[in-house]
Amino acid sequence: MASCALGWATQAVVSRVRRPGRGRTRHLGTDKRSGRRVGRASTCRASIAAHEHAHARDESSVRAFLSERTVLLTGSTGFLAKVFLEKLLWEQPDVRKVFLVIAPRGAQTAEDRLAKEIIAAPLFDRLRARHGADFEAFAFAKLVPVAGDLGVDGLGLSPEAQSAIENETDVVVHSAATTTFDERFDVAVNINTLGPRRVLALAKRCENLKVMCHVSTAFVNGLRVGPAAERAFRVGDSVANELAERKKNRDSFSARGASLDAPKPPAAAAKEKGVDPYEEIALAFAEAEACDRAESGEGASERMTRLGSKRARANGWQDTYVFTKAMGEQILSAERDDVPLVIVRPSIVEGALSEPFPGWIEGVRMADPLILAYGKGLIRGFVGDKQGVLDIVPVDAVVNVMLAALARKAGEARPSREARPSDELEPLSGDVDDIAVYHVATSTLNPLNFEKFLRIVSGHFAEHPLADKRSGDAIVPDANIEVFSSRLAFEVDTWLRQDGVRFAGVSLLEKLKPGTMSRADRRKKVVAQKTWEQLKGMGELYAPYTSYAARFSSTNVQTLRKSLSPEDARAFPFELESLDWREYLSAVHIPGLLKHALRIEPRGEKKEGKEKQNASETAAIANERAS
Repeated sequence: MASCALGWATQAVVSRVRRPGRGRTRHLGTDKRSGRRVGRASTCRASIAAHEHAHARDESSVRAFLSERTVLLTGSTGFLAKVFLEKLLWEQPDVRKVFLVIAPRGAQTAEDRLAKEIIAAPLFDRLRARHGADFEAFAFAKLVPVAGDLGVDGLGLSPEAQSAIENETDVVVHSAATTTFDERFDVAVNINTLGPRRVLALAKRCENLKVMCHVSTAFVNGLRVGPAAERAFRVGDSVANELAERKKNRDSFSARGASLDAPKPPAAAAKEKGVDPYEEIALAFAEAEACDRAESGEGASERMTRLGSKRARANGWQDTYVFTKAMGEQILSAERDDVPLVIVRPSIVEGALSEPFPGWIEGVRMADPLILAYGKGLIRGFVGDKQGVLDIVPVDAVVNVMLAALARKAGEARPSREARPSDELEPLSGDVDDIAVYHVATSTLNPLNFEKFLRIVSGHFAEHPLADKRSGDAIVPDANIEVFSSRLAFEVDTWLRQDGVRFAGVSLLEKLKPGTMSRADRRKKVVAQKTWEQLKGMGELYAPYTSYAARFSSTNVQTLRKSLSPEDARAFPFELESLDWREYLSAVHIPGLLKHALRIEPRGEKKEGKEKQNASETAAIANERAS
């Protein structure tokens, strides 16, 4: 997850870090036929060759569906949406057009951001290799930037842009969101709850609409315990009520000594009112207005942040982010009408497994501050459930599910559905009014034990330690990695690692005898205190996810994969059951995180060496195209 929720937690982790050791660059990815590492140029060449061979005998229903389509995409400057966009252009260069709703930022127009933040991004390298000097012409011909704002009714579109979108769009993909866990309640409601409603309203006006995809998160399941079904939220659904009903049934069973399969007690004592997103929206804006009148600056923001957390927890969600995303689903369920709708719920989205190339990542995602803090030697472990799972998923698997799900849903269009054989498509589970929901997650398909995750991270940095930029010394993290059972234990251990005892003694001596603390100790104390507070906050923010009790059912994802043709299964893979966690984390994700998100290169690699390497890679790609 991105945004402010990670910014402050990452600063202390990232500063003054580089990779020690001399020698050749560690390339990302593995050629499984030879076992050798492959670089980005090799990955691009292999992708081009495989793709051209596949197109020569194309039997892909997903590509066929995407051909000559016009797509509307929100959130296109974000990590997931960029990978979606690259994959779309890679697999179907005959897509007609992609409208990108982009908010101008300062002096930067939507066109500026398209050029700088999207087209110039390294993840488009294999498309650059395929199209050569014509790449930019191709990209600008397909991608149409549209100035807009998800937080404004009508999305802030100009009349001309709105008319073009309504007349031309076949497919709508809504990926934009604010992902800050502890966002102001009014801000999160406006983007995560009302945003989907605004995009849906536009989709309804699209004359040629075939399907809409809404990107949610698997963690909308809130504080549920055990299996969580792929089922959209409806107005009135409340996780708190579900948990209360579950406890009441459990207590009733204990009192009666009856079977778990006994009929549930009649709803004589009606359960409390569920979540009404419209009332929550009204509350958020009313409180924001009252805060703005009574307070200003940080006071109002803190009050609105506390309100969001309070409302989330009262209704059974762990934070404002997932609560407002769940309410966005509720509104889509209530107002969808006849719009064919797919909801894709990824868990923690991390670096690419293989596409556009192994290890690609942009920014620091949710699991990454833990990785970096350990590699930096700031923590000895993290608070969580030792027997629990950390549900992470590669970004390319999420994108492939999105594209396959769009094609499947469009293939179920009502006018032709009755004419198809009834067994042509296996039915999906848990539909609410025919809304297809997909948990792109691993907690049931291929669980990653949290302790195993930490041990893989520990093993990686034992073999490839980071180094401090000032001293150049390798940072050797504590090999005795630990899963702390409580936040207090984690905070105390972290405080000790920040030399808390010494600084406490020095501070006490300073109080008793002013002037005894040196300037250097004062500076170190400030840094240590700030680092500890940041890590403490990270523990508070992430503990609900490292101790998460729900397990995401992915039955629909499995059904979707079974429905794919052999060519589609090859082109759009998402077989998460076979993912090798040690290989993915240690050989792909962590190196990619350090290289692409943090720009940490191996020590001793000079700038001119890097330039020569890039030049040789470019030449190799050009030669491959020529041959």
